[in-house]
Amino acid sequence: MKLSQIIHKIHKLIEAKELKNITKKEMANRLGISERTYIEWLRETNEPIAMKAMLDMLSQLKDDDIIQVVREWKQEIKSKSGI
Repeated sequence: MKLSQIIHKIHKLIEAKELKNITKKEMANRLGISERTYIEWLRETNEPIAMKAMLDMLSQLKDDDIIQVVREWKQEIKSKSGI
């Protein structure tokens, strides 16, 4: 699966989870990048090198370990945003 397909799939899964459509601009804001950059990722005119490296690292873990890492990251985000 291409990286752009993974990004698109994650976008759709987030929309399903939140039960609403999320614009490319809104998703870019959530990621802290420009809308243009996000669109370039989806069109494969630019590739998020750091994201590719992170996915490569996660792919070497067992599913339970991936879940643990994601949960810890989620907690970090919550603590920074004061939620």
